[in-house]
Amino acid sequence: MATATAIESNESAERRAKRFWIALVVFLFVIQSTIMGLVMHLAIGDPSAAVVPDYHNRALNWDATRRTLEAADRLGWQVSFEASDVADGRGMRALELKLVDRDGQPLDGLVVSGQLYHHARAGDVRPISLQSVGEGKYLALAPAAEAGIWQLEIKIDGGSEPAAQSLTFHIKGE
Repeated sequence: MATATAIESNESAERRAKRFWIALVVFLFVIQSTIMGLVMHLAIGDPSAAVVPDYHNRALNWDATRRTLEAADRLGWQVSFEASDVADGRGMRALELKLVDRDGQPLDGLVVSGQLYHHARAGDVRPISLQSVGEGKYLALAPAAEAGIWQLEIKIDGGSEPAAQSLTFHIKGE
């Protein structure tokens, strides 16, 4: 009888040990999976973690991109930019671009479009279109209420060759 009880006791201890080690491994796996899921959610879901818009295509077509970025200088155009100091109740801010040629004559009738994004939220790209209002001035109302550093990537079509400019500006907090 003593042997049967000892065997049952050993089997019971062995079952408890198996359950403990299996539970420990499963528990550690669950902890690791939870941490991995949280890290993946933070990496993918954070809008501030973004690559510069259209970076890959610009890198693939580097020569053409460089040529359009240097076109305004090559053509003798002067580009000046100004953002309004205040935003309206909807968070819209006036953006003004002025284009003149090398002789100081205004450039009208061009098609100016672009992409606007806040440096802290590069994944949130906002397309804008600047409308010609005469005397080389182009205006747009853009959703740019937040303070901080903003980037405006503009494309200028309708001239002798397409041009592009990258403009960085700062909006002060209120």
